[in-house]
Parts: sequence; C-alpha cells; structure tokens
Amino acid sequence: MDIIIFFLILSATLVIVTNVLAIYWFGAMLIPAFAGGAPYVPTRPEIMERMFELAQISQNDIVVDLGSGDGRLVIASAQAGAKQSIGYEIHPGLVRLSTWKIRRAGFENSAIIKNQSMWNADLTHADLIFLYQIPYAMGRIKRLLERDLRPGSRIVSHAFKIPGWEPDEVHGNVLLYKIKDRA
Repeated sequence: MDIIIFFLILSATLVIVTNVLAIYWFGAMLIPAFAGGAPYVPTRPEIMERMFELAQISQNDIVVDLGSGDGRLVIASAQAGAKQSIGYEIHPGLVRLSTWKIRRAGFENSAIIKNQSMWNADLTHADLIFLYQIPYAMGRIKRLLERDLRPGSRIVSHAFKIPGWEPDEVHGNVLLYKIKDRA
C-alpha cells in the first residue's frame, strides 16, 4: 500500500511541476504582446536565406535582431562574419536558450543576447537591423529606427513593411530598407 501512495504522490508532483513549467514557458510567450511586440515565431531557414542575401553582412557590420527569439539570426550573423551580433529578447527562457546556443556554437566573443525590450535598444552603432515583427509594432519601430540609425544602415524585415517607407529591394516577402542621408 505504501508503494502505491508513493507513486501517486510522485505522479501528482510531476504533474504539478510540468504544469508550472508550461505556465512559465507559454505564459512568458505573451510578454511581447503586452510589451508592444510580436510573439515568438521562429524564422524558417528558407526565409533566413533570403534575409541574408539582402543583408550582405560584412566583417565590419554590427547586426541587431529586435525580438531575437531563439537566437538563430544572431548566431547566423556571427557565422556570416559580422563584427558583432546582438539580439534583444524579453522572454527569459528564450534568452537562456539563445545564450546556450551561442556558447555551443562558439560565438561568445561576437554574439550576445540581451534580456531587454527592443524599445530600449541602443541602435546608434548598428549597421544592420533584422525585423520579424507585427504590423501594429512597425510604426513605433520606424520612429526608433529614424531616431537611432545613421545613413547607410540597413533594415531587413520579414513579411511586414515599415509604414511610409519604400523598400530599396524586395525578395519575396523579405524587404530591404536603407537609411538615406537626412537633408
């Protein structure tokens, strides 16, 4: 009888722990929506390929991914030779996952994930910005880009246009914008 009670208690404990972890993980997925950004949706490899074709990353580029999710674009930017690759992500679980993936890939010196809202990102040194956001956030992102980016900086957006801007190049549903001189 004692063994049955033991297994019932163990089973109940496992169910509770599993539910707490699920609430933590999936509940945190809602943080970006409340913070004015997009929920985590991983960028598919074929889309990443198009994004990198348009991005033309050089060894002098500082690359920023706003809402970096699992870090795949940050790591791929480091692999492509970027001087520095920075991701901004507010989901703590995704920050831990991304950081682990960066260490595993050996890019600790050139890639970093900041557990910080993209709305507080310092983009003044960025040469290239990756975006996979949602339409209602793009207007606010536009103001951030106009404020911080210098002429010649590039923005590669997956699926969503920056309101009022015309893309310099379009590759399927991937758009490239270049910051012009402010006259």
